[in-house]
Amino acid sequence: MIWPRRQKLPSDLPLVKLEGFRVILRPPQLEDWSKWAKIRDKNRAFLEPLEPTWPENCLTRDFYERRYARQTKDRQQDRAYSFLILTKENKTIIGGVNINNICRGAAQYASLGYWLDQDEQGVGYMAESLRLAINYGFKDLKLHRFHAGCLADNQSSINLLLKLGFTEEGFAKKYVRINGQWQDHKLFGLPVEDWN
Repeated sequence: MIWPRRQKLPSDLPLVKLEGFRVILRPPQLEDWSKWAKIRDKNRAFLEPLEPTWPENCLTRDFYERRYARQTKDRQQDRAYSFLILTKENKTIIGGVNINNICRGAAQYASLGYWLDQDEQGVGYMAESLRLAINYGFKDLKLHRFHAGCLADNQSSINLLLKLGFTEEGFAKKYVRINGQWQDHKLFGLPVEDWN
C-alpha cells in the first residue's frame, strides 16, 4: 500500500481562510491578542470547567505571543492547525477550532478541539465552524480520520459531534486533566468515508 506523501512545508505558509455562510476560520495573528484575551476573559467562568487549567498569566500579551509562536511552528511542521472563529458579518472573534495531534504514516488522523463564546451557543456557529475545519482536514490535509473527546456529561458537545456524523466509540476513565482534575471522557470518531 502506498501512503499519501506530504510535501515539505515552507517556512512561510500562506494563511488559510475558510469561509462559511456566517463564519470565517483563519489562523491567529499577533494583532489578535487584545480581542482574543477579551473574549477568553469574558468566558472564563464558562470555559474553565471544560478546559485544562488556565495558567496564571494566560491572558497576557507575552503568553499570547508564545502561544502564537508555538501554533505557527506546529502548522509549519504539520503537527496542528489552529483557527479563530470570526463572524462573517462583523469579523468579531467568537471562538476557536484546533486540528491537533496530527499523526501521519499508516494512521493519517487528528483530534479536534473547540470552544465558543457562551453568548453565541445554540445558533449553529460551532457546527458550521467544525464542518469547515473537518472538510479542510479531509480535503486539504488528506487526513483519513478525526477523533474527538468530550467530558462524559457535556451533552451539548455530544449532540454536536453526533450531528456532524461522529460515532461514539468508547469511554476513557480519567482521560484528560480538565480544570485540575483527571476527567472521564466519551470518545468519538469520524473516518472520511462517513463524511458527507
